[in-house]
Amino acid sequence: MGRPKRLYPLGRYRLRVPKDAEADKAYPVVLEYTWNREIIRKTTNVFAKIADWNQNGNQGRGELRVSYGSEYKRLNQLLLARVERIDSLLAEYNERNPNQITAEVVAGFLADKPLTRRDQGKDFVEFTLERLSSDYSRNRIGRSRYENGKSCMNIFQTFLRATKQGSYRPDAIYVGDMTPELLDSYIAWRRDVKLNSDATINHALTPILKACAYASEMGMMEPAVNARIQDMRIVSKVSLSEEEVEFDGKSLSKEQMLSLLEYYKTCLEPRRKEFLEMFLFAFHACGLRVVDVMTLQWKHIDF
Repeated sequence: MGRPKRLYPLGRYRLRVPKDAEADKAYPVVLEYTWNREIIRKTTNVFAKIADWNQNGNQGRGELRVSYGSEYKRLNQLLLARVERIDSLLAEYNERNPNQITAEVVAGFLADKPLTRRDQGKDFVEFTLERLSSDYSRNRIGRSRYENGKSCMNIFQTFLRATKQGSYRPDAIYVGDMTPELLDSYIAWRRDVKLNSDATINHALTPILKACAYASEMGMMEPAVNARIQDMRIVSKVSLSEEEVEFDGKSLSKEQMLSLLEYYKTCLEPRRKEFLEMFLFAFHACGLRVVDVMTLQWKHIDF
């Protein structure tokens, strides 16, 4: 009677050496899974010489020897923790999805893009660019908005890289990892580093907010998170224009009103005279309030 087949694979490390290996050269340590006779590998940042690697150590999972140097214990602990974490994730996946493990699923966990994520490991910038391309191909947006959207996403990648806020690459983030806090940081970065105006920042947020809304509809993002993100636009502060500021005391005097009337009689500019006629008509025929006349400033009619 043969050994029962495992329901999910277990990982182990190997020193990947070529056929003509050199004894004094360091080679990469790779994490390896085998499933249905298919080998799935993921490189690590650890390199070792052949003499410093023990393939039978750690119950056949492989480990560094003492001869590697003072860091061998720490690195062995890190390697073990990593493979045990992935083994555990595969076990959990198998419990939730019996007999559904494939080489693609294993590769997803190795690349930290497990298919169990709501967003299925989809890159946000890539997702946004796909939406822009789709809208452009269906004539829902023009060429200018399409190109501006691509430019905005390039700057967003620069922000991720500059602030080290990427999730799986320095300049990349998963759809499901987008948060209002990240966009708060992005807005602050564009203000402080790029010196953008609020209007420019709102323009840059447009493709991001649209992508988040679509991701929420597709079930790739929590609706509550998307709702908060959709409220991230900067609200312009209502400011009074020069014509709406409080009365500064510099109203027309009686002499200035008489000068205005004289100027109207001799004005040769048709458009300017039309404005003066509107004012004088309102003043004489419609009865401007006293306060309206008192607060009238010369700059209002000094064309």
